[in-house]
Amino acid sequence: MADARAIRHAAAVLGEAGDGPAVVVVSAMAGVTDALLSIGDLAARGETAAALEHSAALRARHVETAKGLLAAGPRRAEMLASVAEAFGELDGLVRSLRFVRELTPRTSDVVVSRGERLSALLLALHVAEAGRAARFVDATEVVHCDDHFGQASPDYARTDRAAQRALRPLLAKGIVPVVPGFLGLAPTGDVATLGRGGSDLTAALLARALGAAGVSLWKDVPGFLTADPRVVPDARVIPALHTREAAELAYYGAKVLHPRALTPLAGKRIPLRVRPFADPSAPGSEVSDRVSADRLPVKAISSAGGQALVTVAGNGMLGVPGIAARTFAALQARRISVSLISQASSEHSICFSVPEARAAEARTALAAEFRDEIARREIDGVEVRHGMAALAVVGLGMAGTPGVAAGVFSALASADINIVAIAQGSSELNISVVVDGAQAAEAQRRVHAAFQLARIGGGTVARPGRTDVVLLGFGQIGRLLGQLVPTAGRGQAELRIVAAIDRSGLVFDPRGLSKSRLARLAAEKERGRSLAEAPGGLACTPAEAVARVGERALSRPILVDVTADETTPVLALGLEAGMDLVLANKRPLAGPAAGARALRLAAEAVGRRLKHETTVGAGLPVIDTFHKLLESGDRIERIEGCLSGTLGFLLWEIGRGRRFSEALRIAMAEGYTEPDPRDDLSGMDVGRKALILARLLGYGGELPASAVESLVPAKARALDRKAFLDRLEEFDAAWEQRAAQAAHEGRVLRYVATVTRSAIEVGLRAVDRQSPFAALKGADNTVVFTTKRYHTNPLVITGPGAGPAVTAAGVLNDILALAGA
Repeated sequence: MADARAIRHAAAVLGEAGDGPAVVVVSAMAGVTDALLSIGDLAARGETAAALEHSAALRARHVETAKGLLAAGPRRAEMLASVAEAFGELDGLVRSLRFVRELTPRTSDVVVSRGERLSALLLALHVAEAGRAARFVDATEVVHCDDHFGQASPDYARTDRAAQRALRPLLAKGIVPVVPGFLGLAPTGDVATLGRGGSDLTAALLARALGAAGVSLWKDVPGFLTADPRVVPDARVIPALHTREAAELAYYGAKVLHPRALTPLAGKRIPLRVRPFADPSAPGSEVSDRVSADRLPVKAISSAGGQALVTVAGNGMLGVPGIAARTFAALQARRISVSLISQASSEHSICFSVPEARAAEARTALAAEFRDEIARREIDGVEVRHGMAALAVVGLGMAGTPGVAAGVFSALASADINIVAIAQGSSELNISVVVDGAQAAEAQRRVHAAFQLARIGGGTVARPGRTDVVLLGFGQIGRLLGQLVPTAGRGQAELRIVAAIDRSGLVFDPRGLSKSRLARLAAEKERGRSLAEAPGGLACTPAEAVARVGERALSRPILVDVTADETTPVLALGLEAGMDLVLANKRPLAGPAAGARALRLAAEAVGRRLKHETTVGAGLPVIDTFHKLLESGDRIERIEGCLSGTLGFLLWEIGRGRRFSEALRIAMAEGYTEPDPRDDLSGMDVGRKALILARLLGYGGELPASAVESLVPAKARALDRKAFLDRLEEFDAAWEQRAAQAAHEGRVLRYVATVTRSAIEVGLRAVDRQSPFAALKGADNTVVFTTKRYHTNPLVITGPGAGPAVTAAGVLNDILALAGA
């Protein structure tokens, strides 16, 4: 109910529900409740002018919405009069509070009640103006509650009678009652608010009173999800869950609805549906007692952060009756809510979690309660451990399913997450653990994956090892991977390619693309046909393809980028969908520093892994060696390398006496070069590799144009590709002279990149024959690490550095490393 547009949408949702009897419960316009509370606080502090200024702004917002929603006439006049009356009363209250200087819960409820009342009247008048009979019914006419202002509890019996008396006659006449949520009538005759989730609670109360066929709660979320999607990217909507499951999830932090909203429906067999307000056609989640346990025991994970673990311990507690009762009575007296309780069978200690903001108060209350026992050293004291999070694994089918608890603990142990406390009831509806708050996000991701909750609707303990591969790019390397991956394995790990994507579109099968089908696709690509034109192909952009694939419940998905395009936005979509990344494409990591850093941070934020061995040395373990050196405690001072198999082959052949033109044509025939060999001769490919290495060392800048020496002759740069190739012989003499000069000095020509934390240098060098670079042959690469440990004798890695087969093998190694982890 943010504005006039949202209120129109709410009326449209009501219209799509049909002409049957319906009661509508309405929340305040977005932000209005907080604004009203702020006005009350300002007034109580004596800041009358500021409070009145905020009140005027809020009044203007409601007037503007009314004028944008209702045509000039009696209905608009009624609405504007109600706004004037509501804010006139508020301004009078603000002025009186400057003398009292106190905002009691009773007065606060009076202040905030006008938010729901005005939004409900706006909707009722708009629906009536659109041609459907509707009437505003004040909440105090239908909802009765106690006088615990700010957090009132409903009186079911009185509410049942009042709602039937006020609403049934209207429904019988085909009139839609529009009721403000969040409010009720206290025994004193004052308005009281129902606390967090109050509008949901109002809807459930009225559904109970009227014996409704169902309740739909229209939210800004798609329904109950298997986990918080901000933490677990592959969280999925749960189609149906039991009332008890929903209550557990809501209690442990799921913000979909408050558990109190489910209480009125207990035993009434009235289903409640949580549906997305933005997409009325989506089914959302059904919550009811009709849902039974099935073969998928775990439904979802919820986490409550900002917790403190309080422990009362001591040998004097052993066998002493009433310790637990006194503990929780002391907390109840302070109205401190406990989210989790754990007690050892020895009764030596009781520990429980409370909101961190109340931890000091809890400790004070317990220290006072047990001061005599502490003085006698029967109780050691009250210990508080801050920065905790309570993680709940919820599912009605957990009872009687062996291995669920073991699956939870194994998932956490695999990530070295320490469990501080455990609680589990005999019903096994909920296994709750307390972990360090900093590890809560990773804990959720690990448990979510272990129980395959991305398989929509719940899961069971994952069998080890299947990994789904999504190929972004279906050129030479992608086509080679298509033949390598389906037959690859590591222990029990099973790999399958489920999607192939090119610039034109997508071929996708969640069951996996067979080797024969991938071979047919490769053959079609070599004949010039795109994937969109292939059988089962879909025309779309790469971003649309990744988003579409990401909507499906894949098993441990890996997005493999074997393009040469700027794909950072597409990779970000993959991360959001819960995919790990393997890159052979250098551009995302060798582009602007901010983009490369953002990609790494995005992966870390959602707990996904990024491997990119082939961006530097094709199949050589350059990145792996870098990380192993760091892990061993070494310090890397400088990295040097001949990082282009193409240029390495070219210079080796020239050094053997072959003419430049002939050597380049052989390199092209062997598939070492890009279609236009000037892309290799420019040195930019080596420059990008050098930048990736430099950024690993801590270099924070961009690649200076002056840092890379181009080997393309100046007069050849403006030629088209054919003209350049036709004139290759013109450049032979210059290269012959360079090679002869180097040989005269006892040296050989090599194209070398040198990187440190502060500088990058890439270019042609005449190296001494004792240099490790001098021994290079053919398309081999060499990388030299000079470190604190390997200073006098640097660490040298040499091997094949060019060709689709070598690169495909390196990519496969990265995939296997992720699949086997």
